[in-house]
Amino acid sequence: MKKHDALDKELESLSPWLQEQSRKKDGMQVPPGYFENLEDAVFNKIDAQNLRRPVLTAQKGGLLRKVLRPRMWAAAAAISAIAVACWWMLRPQPGATLPVDTYAETLTDEEIEAYVLENISEFDPDQLASITEVASLEHLPTTSPAPAPQTKTTEDIPAEELENLLQHMSEEELESLL
Repeated sequence: MKKHDALDKELESLSPWLQEQSRKKDGMQVPPGYFENLEDAVFNKIDAQNLRRPVLTAQKGGLLRKVLRPRMWAAAAAISAIAVACWWMLRPQPGATLPVDTYAETLTDEEIEAYVLENISEFDPDQLASITEVASLEHLPTTSPAPAPQTKTTEDIPAEELENLLQHMSEEELESLL
């Protein structure tokens, strides 16, 4: 209790009025029997001022009565009729031919082969391997092989330049050349 006494003395020295207030009991207390009589007091005031409203009653039928309205049935019938009409118009007709515009042109074997040869780099090897028929190579256009790119040999490089290149190479680059 030494600490509590020290705090009381400090509070008394700073503000004696606060010290008095801290010693008083809390002034907020509910009178005895207040909540038992509260409901009667509220209803007596309402009756005295004629503020009572009539009690709300539920109508028979409730939600079912709203569902059975003729407007609801008419709307449901209209939506159903539109849905059936759309289905009937958009369904595929058995045996009907499609317009010629929707068919792709019929390609000849030569046109297909020319397209494949022109775009060979765009095909996967699996796609090319899945072709069951191997076309004969007789009618393929013959092309001469592309000339090999010219490479310089060590004889074409001057000795000074070759010496300079060797000095600036790392060990890994030299090992890869050998």
